[in-house]
Amino acid sequence: MKKIGILGGYGKVGSVAADHLAKIDGVELLIAGRNESAALNAAIELESNYANESGKSFQGIGVDVHDPSSLAAFCEQCDVVLNCTGPTALIGDVVARSAILNGAHFVDPGGYDYVLDQLEDLRDKAAEKNLNICFAAGIVPGISALLPALAAADFTEVHTLNCYFAGEDSWSYGSAYDMTCGMHELSQLGPCMIYKGEEQKLAFPERVIHFPTLPEPMGKSLAQPFYTKEFKRFCKHIAAEEARCFWVNTGLAFFLALGAVRLFKLYRSGSQIERSAKMLCRASAMDGKRRPPKGYMLCTVIKGICDGTQKTKTYWLYFPDSYTGTGLASGLMAQKIAEAPSEKSVMGFLPDMVEASEILSVLENEGIRLQVKAGGI
Repeated sequence: MKKIGILGGYGKVGSVAADHLAKIDGVELLIAGRNESAALNAAIELESNYANESGKSFQGIGVDVHDPSSLAAFCEQCDVVLNCTGPTALIGDVVARSAILNGAHFVDPGGYDYVLDQLEDLRDKAAEKNLNICFAAGIVPGISALLPALAAADFTEVHTLNCYFAGEDSWSYGSAYDMTCGMHELSQLGPCMIYKGEEQKLAFPERVIHFPTLPEPMGKSLAQPFYTKEFKRFCKHIAAEEARCFWVNTGLAFFLALGAVRLFKLYRSGSQIERSAKMLCRASAMDGKRRPPKGYMLCTVIKGICDGTQKTKTYWLYFPDSYTGTGLASGLMAQKIAEAPSEKSVMGFLPDMVEASEILSVLENEGIRLQVKAGGI
């Protein structure tokens, strides 16, 4: 029986991952976090939901990721550690480092490149133990790279590719904190696109917002250029002549708050980041009161040669919220590693470690289906 430990297994992401993993035959789940009572209650609920299925075990324990001895004792019990705690910007490589040193495979929905860079000194240690270390096992980053790659496979030539990450759901403090921290990297990368394989600054008119009409239920939305290292990576594989990425938020209050954070660079100190994260959470709550949240959507529009002719096609995945997609993706990756880890040590990102078809299969089981239509948006 493989033991999978989920740190933060009672939170929004962790509970989705736990429910997915609880369906595996012979699984032993360890639900953990600082709130021992919440961990115990989550384990009891899983036990109740899956009581008729033999060979499964659910346990809740208290673990403080900021206490090295507590974290080490937890990691050494596990075959796979799934980290659903945050913010990633504060946790950094702490959990991953402890997992490697204590011989456990590791999965994290967070996908910051610098965290993987910080683990470079442990690459040989991970190789000695044949460990699989996976980051970006979430919706963005993660599935956000798999969808364009899947769509591009229908085309023999990709002339233009536009990706839209559209979200209007309730933001947690951890997610808002990471978003604010990420503004520094975005400011360094600048408003860019990929043109014939090379990074190129966007012309000034393209740097301002525009108003695409995404598939329902998103509809008319506010979009602004969004450029990340993940986008740069997957564009190399797709070989599009032109590729652009956009962050879309259909909630006006959140959009304005995020704009203020970017305009006034309210991410240059720890106190600024904390205040900005709280402001984004309040703005998200305001949007939720104004109208029901629309959920989350990944949308890719491609123009190129398909079946020998020039075509434009739109591909999208709609989620009830961002936490569902992230929980399912990270849960699948933990399952995959627990059941059949790579024979060689792997340290990388979700898109490099799982086939898009595997993710789509899990999503479809939860009623989240890839949709495709002819034409653009």
